[in-house]
Amino acid sequence: MTRDIAMDAAPGPASEPLARWPFSMTDEMLCYFDVAAEPVNVHLEARIQGRLDKAAFRTAATTAIMANPRAASRRARGSAARRRYLWELPTRLDADPVSFTAFSDDAELARQRAAFIERSPSIEESPPVRLLVATGPDADYVILNAHHAALDGHSCLELLRDIGRHYRGVLTDGTAQEGSPRRPGGGEPGNISLSAAKPGLPRIRRAWRPARIAAERGTERGYGLHLMLLPGVPVVRGFTTGGRATVNEALITALIATVGRWNSWHGRPARLVRVTVPVNAREKGELSSAGNHSRLVTIAALAPRPGEELMPLLSDVARQARRARHKPGPQLGGGFRGLAAIWCPAVVKRWLVRAALRTVGPLVCDTVMLTNLGNVTDPPDFGAAGSTMAFSAQAQMPRGLCIGVITASGRLQVALRYNRALLDQAAAESFAQLFAEVLGEITHVTGTDERREQPWRH
Repeated sequence: MTRDIAMDAAPGPASEPLARWPFSMTDEMLCYFDVAAEPVNVHLEARIQGRLDKAAFRTAATTAIMANPRAASRRARGSAARRRYLWELPTRLDADPVSFTAFSDDAELARQRAAFIERSPSIEESPPVRLLVATGPDADYVILNAHHAALDGHSCLELLRDIGRHYRGVLTDGTAQEGSPRRPGGGEPGNISLSAAKPGLPRIRRAWRPARIAAERGTERGYGLHLMLLPGVPVVRGFTTGGRATVNEALITALIATVGRWNSWHGRPARLVRVTVPVNAREKGELSSAGNHSRLVTIAALAPRPGEELMPLLSDVARQARRARHKPGPQLGGGFRGLAAIWCPAVVKRWLVRAALRTVGPLVCDTVMLTNLGNVTDPPDFGAAGSTMAFSAQAQMPRGLCIGVITASGRLQVALRYNRALLDQAAAESFAQLFAEVLGEITHVTGTDERREQPWRH
């Protein structure tokens, strides 16, 4: 079906789409959440040693997108009174998804990255995906920006893999390669230093309302991004009773404790910290299927007092996480499912969702999100030796902060996507450093070479 799609950088004449299908409830809600100041997009990038051929990359990207109906789709036009949205697969792409730029240093790359991902790609035109190839002094960066209603993190990873495979084919014989997508490896990412400060003990308030991260100089609109490449892959400390938690469980634990300490420093009473954790819900053998196939679970705990041992919290988080992984559940929380199911025009549901976020959102929404793509043992291959990667997702208020984690080529990359209404750049960097220090209390790094290049540390 997708072989008939043509590439056209400018919108072509209207024609009957190749296929139409309804938005899932998750797709629909993500569209309602998406606004200019708080884009609902997924950012994934790979650092490539050497130079990419621009013409070959454009051909490979177009071929890979055209072969993926979700990546090539757009939202079908409809009346203002429509109750549901429809995806449609057009006969041609409406826009060229690839652009190129150059940078001289990390600071300029950071500015260009931030500008590129500050908006979600429009789903009104095909494709809802954009790619930026940024050329620097010693490496190229392939940066992908996808609307989250079309693709999730695993779908973006598979798309980059497809582009890499087609790119190698174009360079080899001038044609894009065929073949089934490779499956992402599941694995473990863990540490850093051990210098967490110990401020005064917080007042404990066991209210049902979840904690909100204390704001610090947050006055601007839009998102900021802080990337932190750890010196190695952390190893989690073992329990005294035997056994060991996963790195993802350690990351959640460290995030709960970090929010507690951060709020304590800002004079906030201790509350229940609730962490939203996307879980890959693909069936075995379906890891390459595009779209949104993650469900959201919540891990909740009262943050330990500053200076208190973190292993009991880690044990509690591990129990909750393992129970949640094996317990089927919906992709969205009950309240938002209810709003999406209302029998009324989509434009009304969008208004209701935005109003709910502003009013009851601070009372019921989780505190923060942590999303981890895990250990990518086979990163996108563009014909160069191994690559490091970065990954981040949206950070709407009232959460205002999302920690994105990915491990590739033996390096663990932490990305803090923060809402500028909550934190400014300096505050986000302080929060990131505190998170690293807290993580170091329950993990350690083996085989670390501090002299290794850290291209994403700013």
